[in-house]
Amino acid sequence: MAKKKKKSPKSIPRTQADVDRGYECGVNDGVANAIAIFMMVAHDKFDLGDKIPDMWKEITKLSEEIKEKRVTLGDIRRVLLEEYNVRV
Repeated sequence: MAKKKKKSPKSIPRTQADVDRGYECGVNDGVANAIAIFMMVAHDKFDLGDKIPDMWKEITKLSEEIKEKRVTLGDIRRVLLEEYNVRV
């Protein structure tokens, strides 16, 4: 006869909404970290520190265009690959 697994008294029940929120936070953190890495490399290795605010404005603008479905990530990735031989 198998023993019943005891439940931790500290465990907190989670809903699917909790899981979805956690997933969204993880995705947002991942994107923010990738952008931070990109901008730090642009600053440190390519001396583009004075361009960082302009880059951020353009990233925000392009993100809005994606949100509004005027541009797709597929389009962006294809351009990067075809014109710069960069696979993302």
